[in-house]
Amino acid sequence: AARVKWLGQQAEHGINALGILRACGCKPEIIERIESQVAARLGEMASLTPDNPLLGTLNSQKQNADRATTAAAALNSDRAIKRASIYINYARDLLTEMTRDNKLSPALAKSYAQELHWLNVSIIATAHLSQGQKSIGLQDKPAALSHLKHAKAVLTRAMVPQQFKQERLTQIQTLLDSLEPRPQRPDGTLADNLDAYFKDN
Repeated sequence: AARVKWLGQQAEHGINALGILRACGCKPEIIERIESQVAARLGEMASLTPDNPLLGTLNSQKQNADRATTAAAALNSDRAIKRASIYINYARDLLTEMTRDNKLSPALAKSYAQELHWLNVSIIATAHLSQGQKSIGLQDKPAALSHLKHAKAVLTRAMVPQQFKQERLTQIQTLLDSLEPRPQRPDGTLADNLDAYFKDN
């Protein structure tokens, strides 16, 4: 009974993760791997307790998750973002488990883990960027700066190659500069500036 309960919980987490991954536009091959793990759990559950009413519930949840589209990714609240992050991290844990069970090569697992890490960073940064743009529209400069700086910090800290994040960082920096223009750097090298300083003084 404990095994069945555990399988049910894990299948439900996996189904929720699939819905989030689909809604966030995750790579199909990663979704397929997670799906195979969920199917294995549902299959084991069905063989242990064929008439378990929870199976029907989980299967209908799975059908809903299969229909999730990127349009459904309304990650416009901190709670929705946190929930998405939790399930993306859960998907990463599933991939680690599959590697341990020799269902996935360590090289592929590493590549997929990086993809999921970037997906997680992206949804957080995108949400803050959207909220920052909304705040600009509402003329709320402090809120806009707060969201944009948060988005920039999340991207800067992300352990992914620079080309993944450069476009988004440039976009954020342009918005930040429009709100808080950066001081113009004086021309010339430091040595020239020092020479000029000592001449003037």
